[in-house]
Amino acid sequence: MMLCFYPLQRPAVTPKQFRDIQAALGWTHAETARELGLSEVSVKRIATGKQVITDQTARALVGMLLIHGEGLTKKFSKLLDTYHDDTKMNVD
Repeated sequence: MMLCFYPLQRPAVTPKQFRDIQAALGWTHAETARELGLSEVSVKRIATGKQVITDQTARALVGMLLIHGEGLTKKFSKLLDTYHDDTKMNVD
């Protein structure tokens, strides 16, 4: 019989980080559950540390922060504005 041991890894997002991201997005447990495709009970358990946050859930939550929060949407919008300003042609 061969036994394999895998090192225990820290979750990608801690329960406190989960709650902080939730607060930054202004989402309730119900909204977070809907956006992440989880049950509201699971979200409550994750937020209190009673349920492990899977890597998939952590990536989805961070992605939501980038998309809906102060992340990519504003940066992308500024980048587009800069691009359009640089490509305007002066026609007189």
